[in-house]
Amino acid sequence: MIIRCAFLLFSLILSFAVSGQTLRDNNFSNIYNPDELFSVSTICYHDNGKLFFYFTFSLRGQRNINEFSFQAEVREDLSSREGSPLPEPEWLTISETVKSGKIALPAETGGMLVVLKIIMASARRPWFFFTEIPKGKAFALLKNNIPVTGKYITTGEAVTCSGFEPDKPLIISLYEDDFPAALPPFATAQARVTPVLKPSAVLVHQPDRPLSFQKKALVLIQQDTTSAEGIAFRVEEDYPRLATISSLTGPMIYVCEKKEMDKLRSAAGNKSAFDKVILDIVGNTERARIFMRSYFQRVEQANRMFTSYKEGWKTDRGMIYIIFGPPEEVYLLGNREIWEYTNANFKGRFTFTRSATLFDPKNYVLIREANMRDNWYNMVDLWRKARF
Repeated sequence: MIIRCAFLLFSLILSFAVSGQTLRDNNFSNIYNPDELFSVSTICYHDNGKLFFYFTFSLRGQRNINEFSFQAEVREDLSSREGSPLPEPEWLTISETVKSGKIALPAETGGMLVVLKIIMASARRPWFFFTEIPKGKAFALLKNNIPVTGKYITTGEAVTCSGFEPDKPLIISLYEDDFPAALPPFATAQARVTPVLKPSAVLVHQPDRPLSFQKKALVLIQQDTTSAEGIAFRVEEDYPRLATISSLTGPMIYVCEKKEMDKLRSAAGNKSAFDKVILDIVGNTERARIFMRSYFQRVEQANRMFTSYKEGWKTDRGMIYIIFGPPEEVYLLGNREIWEYTNANFKGRFTFTRSATLFDPKNYVLIREANMRDNWYNMVDLWRKARF
């Protein structure tokens, strides 16, 4: 009882301490840190005409989930010092490692932010996460009536759609394009413009019926194809953790020379041929193991965090995350996201600017700089020697 009262008192004091605090200058590096105590994913969506905020909290370490408390509020933007408190969540999942819940949002909050504050009694500071509330319709995929917070599902997985009008059919466009991987951060003269996409198939589906897809594709679901409203997501096979030799080949483009990539592609799923290329790059078997384990852990994390209209590892943020690692500092300024690195291998920053598309309103593009060439190749060289 004494411990519980002390925790509640601490939470109350901490709540007052952070009230009136702007989040504009907050370091949000925790959202990309794989060594953080937990991960959080969020989404705002409409269901049966009501607007909801949903979040899922997943422990990574050995902490007790009951050590954490959750508070949510609505703020105008990251510069706001005050917010409007939201009620306690309706808990949908509670286990030893996961808690997920949803909160009904007032209808007039479109364009504002939901700020989720997580408090642990023994920590010196709270953690903040925020989600933009869409101004218009907010769509979601539901799996077993639980929102899917990522932008991907797996082949054969059954989902339903939320947020659409129940009496109008869904128009489902499938795109089987193989999108290119991101170009290096110094490739300013080679920036590519994404061509106009044409669907490989268009289907009509009733909103109340489950959906599943049997092939890899980018999927766009709308009810009005002349509008900019809809939901897009990827359908993948072994994802976000890549498991087959053929799927491991693609992400190697960031650390391989052209002739090495040609050998990997010609291996056509042959593990012995694939392993030989990796061994030739890093020099010995032990380093090859270290390389494969570390590199593809980064690839998996990039897929989880940055999947967009293309695979997470192909995005600009995914590329930087894989090669340079999680940033020590992350700042969000308007439509820009700034990553700062202060570690022994690299000191510098990357700036990403939002470039919204129908397929991903939160798509970010790296501002490339020609003077990043040496930094890039220095990091690639560390990977090739498995010394990072």
